[in-house]
Amino acid sequence: MPHPLVDTVAAFSDRHALLDEGPVLVAASGGVDSMTCLSVLRRLDVDVHALHVNYGLRAGADGDEALVRRWCHEQSPAVPLSVVALDAEARAASEDESLQAAARRLRYDALAAAAAEIGAPVVATGHHRDDQAETLLLNLVRGSGPEGVAGMRPARPLEADPSVSLVRPLLDARRDAIEAYAESMGLPWRTDPTNQRHDYDRGVIRTEILPRLEAHFEGATDALARSADLMQEYVDQALRPALKRRMGRAYTDHEAGGALSVEALREAPPVWRRRLLLEALRRALPTAPYSRAVAEELEALVEAQVGRRMEVGTGTVWRERGRLRFVPDAATPDPLSPTPIDWGTPVAIPQGRLRVELCDGRPASLASGPPHLAYADADRLWTALTVRPWAEGDRFRPLGLDGTKLVSDVLTEARVPPHRRTHVSVLCRDDRIAWVVGHRLDHRVRVRPDTDRVARLVLRPREKPSDN
Repeated sequence: MPHPLVDTVAAFSDRHALLDEGPVLVAASGGVDSMTCLSVLRRLDVDVHALHVNYGLRAGADGDEALVRRWCHEQSPAVPLSVVALDAEARAASEDESLQAAARRLRYDALAAAAAEIGAPVVATGHHRDDQAETLLLNLVRGSGPEGVAGMRPARPLEADPSVSLVRPLLDARRDAIEAYAESMGLPWRTDPTNQRHDYDRGVIRTEILPRLEAHFEGATDALARSADLMQEYVDQALRPALKRRMGRAYTDHEAGGALSVEALREAPPVWRRRLLLEALRRALPTAPYSRAVAEELEALVEAQVGRRMEVGTGTVWRERGRLRFVPDAATPDPLSPTPIDWGTPVAIPQGRLRVELCDGRPASLASGPPHLAYADADRLWTALTVRPWAEGDRFRPLGLDGTKLVSDVLTEARVPPHRRTHVSVLCRDDRIAWVVGHRLDHRVRVRPDTDRVARLVLRPREKPSDN
């Protein structure tokens, strides 16, 4: 005979298209929510697999694992189960994050790996309607924007693997209904005492604030969850379409990162300006912190001088001419140590491949050609020839000038975008710059009328030079 909770979950899953064909991996902690999720999905004839994570953080951790193992084994047919042991304390210490954040990251990484192993397009958790009310309250007191007030979504891409959907089939069910189902079905479960601890924000919400609200405002939990539902509708049907239109006009994707038009940011009202900045951050630097405070810091770059930058998470936001450029750290080459140059042998540098070779004779023309080609007096280059990245404070004497100039000034005059300057190398002879590769030759190594041997300096660019 169907149980009311099973009907609730089935209707909610159908309404939000949560359960695709194929196996569903359930995050099984051993608590009443996850055990109910396993049971209900089985009753809906879903091909259920389970993953249990043992952090070893409390005395009952092994008991939780034993309960999940036993229940999965006793089912007919048995529920396939994977168990992983993860060290959240070590992760928290190495990444300088809270124990909760470390455990969460490890858990979702493990879920992504297990889903990939069994080919599951969906990972399910036991979050329910009371959790939704708690999440709304937490996000309110943290000063979240519309997405935070919208609470947890029925489905979203899994952070560790966006090709997998994280779904919450119990999100329309109350905690008391879940516990009633578990008792009626004889489901075993264990209670995690850390869920009630007051040193965790959610524990305070769960044990003190929400019960007080329910005592004074009957149905407060359902009302809060309903508010989250309404805000989700607003976000999906109004905010996101408008944001998409504005991003389409202001944002440009690049092979690495992206860019926002400064003009579009200036024209946008402040509330939209911050939204555009955060959305660009989400797209180009997805692991960066996402908050109003970060948006306000980025906003200051709009009126900053060209060349100013802000490091955000694992990337940098540069103020360039007419735009803010969001560049992941991975797109910045590792510093190149001074590398000896063998004549006639190409050497790899961030810009491409550099070759210094002796010309067979004096070229018919020494007129300036493309920037990746230059001619020099070979005898003035012959000893201790190396290539390295340019550094702040580097000076040389550009061809045709009487005095020296900073390499940084030459790159500024050439309008080299700040994020591309890290790619520029300098060819040196006896530790003195002979060529800012691809840009300017040093006057002292120029070809003179009495030059006997001419060297050709050739850069084969890694890609067509551009402002991307």
